[in-house]
Amino acid sequence: MHAFAAGWLVSVAWLWVAEIQQHLLREGAAPPGYAMSTLFVGLVPAVLIALVGRMINRWAGPAPDRALRRREWWHAFLWSVVPTALLLVTVWVMIQEAR
Repeated sequence: MHAFAAGWLVSVAWLWVAEIQQHLLREGAAPPGYAMSTLFVGLVPAVLIALVGRMINRWAGPAPDRALRRREWWHAFLWSVVPTALLLVTVWVMIQEAR
């Protein structure tokens, strides 16, 4: 869940930068408040995802040995790759459609 939350933050940051660039190209000036609302609205789900990940860690507890912990970490990371990739593709499509 933490890797997914990090991917969410990267996606929101990318969308925010693209929003600023697009506004500069169209209007010739930065958006009002530098579009900070995009960052704040995108930050809320990322924080919630990270908190849910923390709750799952507390509820499940640690693995009994180091090798199993490492294996669980890799499984969790690999399971977060696809949703993160889908988020990044979604942001890319949104940026392409807005051009």
